[in-house]
Amino acid sequence: MQRRGRVLLPVLVLFFALPAVAQYTVASVVFHNPAPYTDAELLAASGLKIGQPLAHDSLVNAAHNLLDTGLFDDAQINLTGQTKARTVVFDLKPIPLSKLLPISFENLVWFTPEELAEGLHTRVPLYHGVASDAGNFPDTLQTALQQMLTEKSITATLSHAIIEPTTLHPLRVVDFTVDKPQIHLATVHLSFSGPPGSASALTPGLRQAVNKATRTPFNEGLSGITLEDLLLAPARNAGYLTARLDSTQRTVAASDNGLAVTYTTRLVSGDPYKISALTCAPTPIYSAADFTRDDTLHPGDLANASALAKIELSIEVSYRAHGYLDAYLLPSPTLDDTTHTVTYTLRTIPGDVYHLKSVTPLHLSPEAQKEFDAGWLMKPGDVYNESYITGFIRSNTALLHLATYTASFQSAADPTTHQVDLTINFIPPAR
Repeated sequence: MQRRGRVLLPVLVLFFALPAVAQYTVASVVFHNPAPYTDAELLAASGLKIGQPLAHDSLVNAAHNLLDTGLFDDAQINLTGQTKARTVVFDLKPIPLSKLLPISFENLVWFTPEELAEGLHTRVPLYHGVASDAGNFPDTLQTALQQMLTEKSITATLSHAIIEPTTLHPLRVVDFTVDKPQIHLATVHLSFSGPPGSASALTPGLRQAVNKATRTPFNEGLSGITLEDLLLAPARNAGYLTARLDSTQRTVAASDNGLAVTYTTRLVSGDPYKISALTCAPTPIYSAADFTRDDTLHPGDLANASALAKIELSIEVSYRAHGYLDAYLLPSPTLDDTTHTVTYTLRTIPGDVYHLKSVTPLHLSPEAQKEFDAGWLMKPGDVYNESYITGFIRSNTALLHLATYTASFQSAADPTTHQVDLTINFIPPAR
């Protein structure tokens, strides 16, 4: 789901113009409304130092150092005091941490999560695990990460991007990843801790998960299919909803095609949970009857993440057929640790409606093109309906000339304009 970035506000400096050659110094710095940041963090981020000569530019720059991060909606400055040693007062309006984007580290395998948090906070005082979708804070974090790699004598190319939410990972995040060298998972050493009988029941699935993980791109971030998702899937599909990985270690070695990671961890399963209730509020797009048709999890069944994902996919498909390409589901589980039951309340975040911008059929004969032009009903400007495309491809056998073609399609959706360019690749019959 694309969202607009915040507009950075101009800084307001409330004091009489200072002379070009500074005759004043900073006696102290006071921050009004600093939370969630400490005065020490804010002072370091501002660039001001106690005792430094004071000039107009130094104050404007200090305010911009804070505003340019995108972490504040406003920052105003004024001076107090009558002597040449003045107090600098900041009136701040920080953006709540809950309204900022979580930071995701996809494959920085040389650091533990604790080392990343400590290393970044040391170099970027305002780092608290989140960033804004406006401002230069992600760039500052990338520079700090590059410094941390250099200090370990590691040569790597980093990038970052905003990753939009999905049902699998319903968070909008700023994701940092190592582009070069290529990083892949070579070996997983997985031990297990759980109630009696759980190990034997889960072992076959865990072996399959380990094998799959070594064939999947390495990802420990907050988006896409992650290594944790893969390794915990057998447990969570068997009702162990509180299963977690513990005592994780990563060992990195050079390989023929980049870097190979040996991943050692312990899976702590906890106890299995059963379904207490699964509800979904009906909407004009997805009715109560639709939910009754698709719901395969009932009270008393073991909680099954895979089965829940299939129900969520059915709901998503309904919304995508109405142009809501960014729709995703929030399952909102409520766990009862006494009865070991879970209640799910499914909530759809629809996003914006997309419309068809263009449709381009490829490789059609003149006769087949005429049939396509006459039979294709979704026109530019119409609500984009992915189900219509798949239905048209399946039913083109009813059209004389199109019947001999097979087809696939690609769509390019613009999250800013909410328009879709559609390309249908028709494959002519073999001659």
